[in-house]
Amino acid sequence: MLRTNLSLSALAIAAAGIAPCASAGELFLLGLVPQAYADDCSEDGRVVVGYDTQSYWYWTRETGVVQLLGTTIPPGNSVGGQGCMTADGRIMSCSTLQDFKGLNKAEGTQYDIQMTLFQPLGNIGFHCDSERNSVWGMSNDGVHAVGLMEEAFCDAIAYYRNTQTGELVNLGSLYFYKPSRANDVSDDGATICGWNDDYVGFRQGAVWRRNADGTYTQTNIAAGPVKMSEAECVSGNGQWVFGLGRAGYAGGAMWRWSAATGLQPVGTNPSSGNGYAVATNFDGSKVLCFYGVMGGGGSFMWTAENGYTPLSTLAANAGVQIPEGWQLNLPLGMSDDGLTIVGTASGPQGTSPFVLDLRTSQPPCTADLDGNGEVGAPDLATLLSQWGTFGSSADLDGNGDVGAPDIAILLSAWGACP
Repeated sequence: MLRTNLSLSALAIAAAGIAPCASAGELFLLGLVPQAYADDCSEDGRVVVGYDTQSYWYWTRETGVVQLLGTTIPPGNSVGGQGCMTADGRIMSCSTLQDFKGLNKAEGTQYDIQMTLFQPLGNIGFHCDSERNSVWGMSNDGVHAVGLMEEAFCDAIAYYRNTQTGELVNLGSLYFYKPSRANDVSDDGATICGWNDDYVGFRQGAVWRRNADGTYTQTNIAAGPVKMSEAECVSGNGQWVFGLGRAGYAGGAMWRWSAATGLQPVGTNPSSGNGYAVATNFDGSKVLCFYGVMGGGGSFMWTAENGYTPLSTLAANAGVQIPEGWQLNLPLGMSDDGLTIVGTASGPQGTSPFVLDLRTSQPPCTADLDGNGEVGAPDLATLLSQWGTFGSSADLDGNGDVGAPDIAILLSAWGACP
């Protein structure tokens, strides 16, 4: 099923010819808006965060897209960051202008959707162009936030912030006076991943792990002489870090790293181009990814059990019909169970943020008349007691009365409900 939200003040994408299916998943295309991206979602997939060239926004089925106009500063024009969402769908990350010593500059901020309250993460007094700091990753409870902050002389550096205690950690750089950035953080804040520029400007994958004294030790990821590209996401339990592939290693395969195993390619490349890891679940057994620039090589869900599965296959298996000419080529975030996937789709008319809900519902067990979870003798007795009546729940074929066809339906459903 396809639903269209027009709250992004753009052209509608028609759902003509797509019939609703009670047991199918759903695909929502949020509107034809250039440079609009759905970044992350809540655990149940009901709340989605994203941004376009005007503002950050959030989306629910009930509200459609709610733009935070006039208050949030989207990425671009010397401002970084991305939208992150807590598991409960209440807190999202964004950037807002904050006055410090008479200067309004962008700072990483958490927005409480329920309370309509903005809470800046604070600054250390420096800025570069329009920004003091930005949020690139956040734990599922919103306590731990990571990203990039500016030091003196436009020296960009990775940071960690505990939003409850106020703790701020400069994560540093293993290349003197070269920038670094933190992209993601584990649920306990103990494992952080991102990148560190080397002396020729290559963004090498980096991992920071917390020590017993609260400090962090940085490891830059390499396969012998081949430096790996940036680390993009970390599993909730902190065990696995996933990163962007590089042609000099396993043909550009998406990679993973753990303290126990070191560096590994993630399966066999499903397509040409380098693999981009964009989101993973709590234990690292599911990874959302795409291959090639802007997903030109396809979008996939990798699982430990099944390897790489195209998003189009996942959609089809959930009964979702993707409109002709459209591709879910740029996935950017997912729920921890992998059943809601968000990102930006491309079609014949342009691009649109999308929300793919793979949560299929089971068909109703209408023959279970007593509601005990199975069809058996009590249900047959109920049907027989209502034989010939009109408007009864035992009218299983919906023809207006209870009769022989209803017995046939009940007997065919005999046993435990699906």
